[in-house]
Amino acid sequence: MKKLLIIAGLVMSSSAMAQENIAVALCSFVAEDNRNQVRKVLSDNKLNMRNIYSNIRCNNESLLQFAIRNDALDTGTFIVKQMPAKALADANYEGWAAENGFGDNPLVNIIKTRLGE
Repeated sequence: MKKLLIIAGLVMSSSAMAQENIAVALCSFVAEDNRNQVRKVLSDNKLNMRNIYSNIRCNNESLLQFAIRNDALDTGTFIVKQMPAKALADANYEGWAAENGFGDNPLVNIIKTRLGE
């Protein structure tokens, strides 16, 4: 019985490590504005941006906030296109950008366009 519990614990730890590695890779590629690598990570791991977006944090910011902060226009545009408009509206990225000095970032205009503003 103890052996079975230990193995299950190792499997859970391995899965958690894999998820952490995916999150680190996504954050790194967003910071580099490498849209193709973001797509590859999602594809290789059979993930959908809509499903994982809320669980990924980069320096305690969402992927889109992190993209705005790092001027990652290509990657940010990809993220905006993958996300439902309601999720973008609920997050109030325009307000966050204005409060943090990124109100003139081109990605904010892309978000506004996606929301029909």
